[in-house]
Amino acid sequence: MRLVLVAVALSLFLIGAALAADWQITQLDNGLKVMILENHQVPQVNVSTTVKVGAKNETDYFDGATHLLEHLILFRGTDEMTGSQLQAAMKQNGAYFNGYTSSDWTDFVISLPKENVDFALKIHADMLFHSNFPAAEMDQERQAVCEEINISEDNPFGKAYRTSLKTLFGPHPYGKNVLGTKENVTNVPRDSVYAYYKRYYAPNNMTTVIVGDIDPAATLELVKKYFGSIPRGATPEDRYVPPTPRTKVDLIEIKKDIDQSYLMMMAIGPRAESPDQYALDLVATMLGDGESSRLWKKLRTEEGLVYSVGFSFNTSKYEGQVYSTATLEADKIDAAEKSINAVLADVKQNGFTEAELLKAKTKIRTGFYASIERGLDMADKYAQYDSYIGHEFVDSYPQKVAAVTLAEANAVAQKYLNTDSYVKTVVVPK
Repeated sequence: MRLVLVAVALSLFLIGAALAADWQITQLDNGLKVMILENHQVPQVNVSTTVKVGAKNETDYFDGATHLLEHLILFRGTDEMTGSQLQAAMKQNGAYFNGYTSSDWTDFVISLPKENVDFALKIHADMLFHSNFPAAEMDQERQAVCEEINISEDNPFGKAYRTSLKTLFGPHPYGKNVLGTKENVTNVPRDSVYAYYKRYYAPNNMTTVIVGDIDPAATLELVKKYFGSIPRGATPEDRYVPPTPRTKVDLIEIKKDIDQSYLMMMAIGPRAESPDQYALDLVATMLGDGESSRLWKKLRTEEGLVYSVGFSFNTSKYEGQVYSTATLEADKIDAAEKSINAVLADVKQNGFTEAELLKAKTKIRTGFYASIERGLDMADKYAQYDSYIGHEFVDSYPQKVAAVTLAEANAVAQKYLNTDSYVKTVVVPK
C-alpha cells in the first residue's frame, strides 16, 4: 500500500510540474495580468477574471455593495446592450456565465465553445468595464439580493458560520457578511455604487485567466483588443482591523424551525502567506475529513454522539479560520463539545502518526488535481489565488503539502488547535 501511495504521489508531482510550465503570462501596459493555458482536451474556452475587491474593501455605509455590484454586472446590461439582450447573446453563443463575491475578491467567469472565443472576451470586457445599470434595473436586483439573504438565513450551517465569523473577528473585515444587510442593499444609492464600480474595476486591479482549446498568441491579441485601451484606476484600500483577542469560550445560541442541531467551534488560523497553512491543511484532514478521521472515529463510530462531524481550515489573505462542526441532537451538544476538545487535546499532546500523515497527503493532493481537472475550475482557481497571494501558490501547493514533516504537522497542531478560547455557535430547534 505504501508503494502504491508513493507512486500516486510521484505521478501527481509530474502532472503539477508539467502544468506549471505551460502558462503564458503577460502583463499589459495598463496593468492587467493575463494568464493563458492551451488545453485541447475539450473544444471549449474558459475565462475567469478576478477583481481585487471584496467585502474587506467596504465601509459600513457600503456593506453588501460589492456583492450587489457583482449581480448588476452579470444581469443588468452594459452601454451596448440591456440585461435581457446580454443574456440572450450568452444563450445564443452557448455560454455559461456567473460571478462570485468573497471577502477578498470578486470573480467573473464565462465558458463556451472554442469558436466563440472572440465573443467571450468582447462581452467579458464589456461587462467588466462598461456596465450601466439604470436605477429601475438596480431596484430589481436589490430585491433579488435581499431574497438571497433570506435564503442564506434559512440555512442552519451557513447561519452558524456567518454568526461565528462576526463574533470571532469583530471589527476585522472578515466579520462582515459578504451578502450584506437587507437594509444597506435596499438603501445604498445607485450613484454611489456606480462610482465605487468606476473607481476600482480597473485592469491594474484584475487578473484574467484563459484556459481552453485556443491559440495562445491569437487569444492574447484578442485580450489586447478588448482590454488594452482601458485605463488604470485607483488601488483598492483594505480596511484591515486586527481580530478581537479571545480569552474564553463565547457561546451563541440560534433557534430555528429545524429537526436536528448544529454545532460549530471556531478559532483564528494563519494567513495565506504563512507556511503553517500547508501543515494545517493536513492537520484538518487527519482530524475531520471522512470516516477514517480522528473526530469521526471518536464521536461517530465509538461514542455515537453525532450524525456527522468534521474539521476545516479556511485560508484567506488575512487571518483564516479553523473550526469543528457537527450535526447532532440538542441534548448531546455539550458531550460532543467535550469529546471534540478531548480529541484536539490528545493530538496536541501525542501527535499524529506517519501513516495518518501519508494518507492525508495523498488525499489532499488527489483532491487538488481533481479540483482543477475542468478548464473552468482551473481558470477560477488561478485567478482567485492570484488576486491575493499570487498564482505561484497554486503551482507549488502540492509540493509544499508533500514536503510537510510529521514534526511540522504536530507543531502546527499544538499552535492552532484551541480548546479554551473559541466561538461556540449552536443552532437548535425552537
